[in-house]
Amino acid sequence: MNQLEIILSCFTFSFLIALCSLVFTRKIQLTLPFFAVYSCVLLSCMTGVWLIYQHFGFYSLTSYYAYWGSLLLNATARSLAIAELCRYGLRAYRGIWALVWRVLAGMSVLLVVRTGIDASGQPNRIAIYGTTIDRDLAMASIIVLVVLLLFRNYYGIALEPLQRSIAAGICFICVVDVIGNTILRNIFTGYLLTFFLTNQTALWSALTPQLDLVRDVWNTIHLLSFMFSVGIWCFALRKPLPAPAEAPVLLPVEVYREMSPAINLRLTTFNDRLVELLKP
Repeated sequence: MNQLEIILSCFTFSFLIALCSLVFTRKIQLTLPFFAVYSCVLLSCMTGVWLIYQHFGFYSLTSYYAYWGSLLLNATARSLAIAELCRYGLRAYRGIWALVWRVLAGMSVLLVVRTGIDASGQPNRIAIYGTTIDRDLAMASIIVLVVLLLFRNYYGIALEPLQRSIAAGICFICVVDVIGNTILRNIFTGYLLTFFLTNQTALWSALTPQLDLVRDVWNTIHLLSFMFSVGIWCFALRKPLPAPAEAPVLLPVEVYREMSPAINLRLTTFNDRLVELLKP
């Protein structure tokens, strides 16, 4: 790691400490427990990887496995936080949520299987598997969050400010990850493929500076982007959260439909149909 990366890592670590402090100060774990877990995982993984770097060295095999393991752990925690946002946003519509969680579960299984097939037989399979699954999960996360926001906007059901900020921060870092991991994967499997072949060991010393340059540039971009996302979450948590609004007392459904037949009628019909279709 160069000096700039070390400085950015220290700032990122400070941002994560602030985020975790705000999460538990505002008692976010009571309403969004998986986001609280995601925040703690981010801080724990960064701390653990940094300690391993200091003890075993940046280029050691232990550091290599620790980095890619933390990457997959972060991606998993982020996916759970996104699923939680979907559940929070659709909690009033059981039928729609029943469809959504099945789609998310099926998508996760397909991504893992596809990534395993894609990485099999490739040199440096752990790196390829890590970059591929992180890219695919990030891409799926963007699609899921955008669809959630469009869906709620279409039916006039806005997310609360905190949930919107969480979704925006995750979307931003996912976009950066998709771009960065696509480039990294192309490097691992593309024109530097021969770098990883054992019969091309003579090339290793010549290509190492190029790999180091790509890694340093990507790490700098990723740290800056990640700090920006964490900053969005910290800004959203800077003030105590308002008390949750009490559920309004609604008119009987017959009166409601007579007075406003267009309001939420399509959403109600869609939800009722899904409840019937998805009954066990």
